[in-house]
Amino acid sequence: MTHVVLIGLTGAPGSGKSTVAQLLRERGFVVLEADTVAHELMQTDPELRRLLQGFLGEEIFTADGTLKAALLAERLFGPEPQQRKLREAVEELVHPRVLQVLAERIQEAAAAGASHVVVEAALLYEVGLEEAFDYVLVVDAEERVRHQRLRQRGWTDEHIRAREAAQWSARAKRQRADLVLSNNGTLDELRQSVVLLAELLRILPPRASVAQMSSDAVCDDAS
Repeated sequence: MTHVVLIGLTGAPGSGKSTVAQLLRERGFVVLEADTVAHELMQTDPELRRLLQGFLGEEIFTADGTLKAALLAERLFGPEPQQRKLREAVEELVHPRVLQVLAERIQEAAAAGASHVVVEAALLYEVGLEEAFDYVLVVDAEERVRHQRLRQRGWTDEHIRAREAAQWSARAKRQRADLVLSNNGTLDELRQSVVLLAELLRILPPRASVAQMSSDAVCDDAS
């Protein structure tokens, strides 16, 4: 089985990373979403559900067993130290399971012939996943644009501040990224940008190949 080029996709809340993920999927890429996997596990993993209820209370699920996503966010994201502690505890429970599922799905994609796989992960940098990818793509937008989008979704300013406080700053993500896609315009403009982006991503070699080429170039210069 050939090496699959893994591309991490992240960005600040409101940057449009999920939209970019969907547009890349429309361009034929295998796209996996860490948040979707996490919610699937919270719904279907009995042990994880039991542990979450122990941390967050039985009311975190409805009577029919559906996760209350809004209540979960309210419990985990906020300025209080207790919220941060709860968030870290839940992350320790959920993230290893998410990574296992993602690894399995990446293997399945590779077996099916995929050469490049995109993994959308909001907390890619925050949980130390950067080195798991060949490349990291950050979707970026100006703060006023991001906040306007989030308010249109019904987010309050307090909610926005709480979510941003739980993540690296947009600037820090830009500085660490291999690729940055600016998304300050319309959906049509973003779609056009993703068409070009997709062509670039398709020709990216595995990171190991890039490192080998750099090493060879150094050796050639020294000889």
